[in-house]
Amino acid sequence: MKTIYKISLLLLTLGMISCSAQRQLASRLSGEWIIEEYEVSLANGSETRMENAGTIVFLNSGRGQQTFTSAITQIDASNTGDFRWENNANVVFIWGRDAQYRKAWIIVESSRSKQLWRSTDTEGNVQTMILSKKKE
Repeated sequence: MKTIYKISLLLLTLGMISCSAQRQLASRLSGEWIIEEYEVSLANGSETRMENAGTIVFLNSGRGQQTFTSAITQIDASNTGDFRWENNANVVFIWGRDAQYRKAWIIVESSRSKQLWRSTDTEGNVQTMILSKKKE
């Protein structure tokens, strides 16, 4: 009986910790972020890096808006689009019809003023974004 109690207490504690980490990240993300750097490392070894690539706004409602410079978008793609988002403690999920990059972004570094995210597509290409919080 003691073992079941200890396991239940451990699971409850882990659940509470992960939920608070998820809420803390969501709180950090709320607001406007500048895409300081966007880098694509292709599976063949070539890289493309863009500075000042645009902005991303995360609203508390789970919605947002992205604005990219023309260098980061495909020729026929819109530079501005709305999206939906949610997160867990370590990943931000972005999706929606107008989302330029519908995918899961792994959070490598996270603070109130700076974020480093990475994502890999099905072809093995790695995208990296460095975001800085826009000063109000």
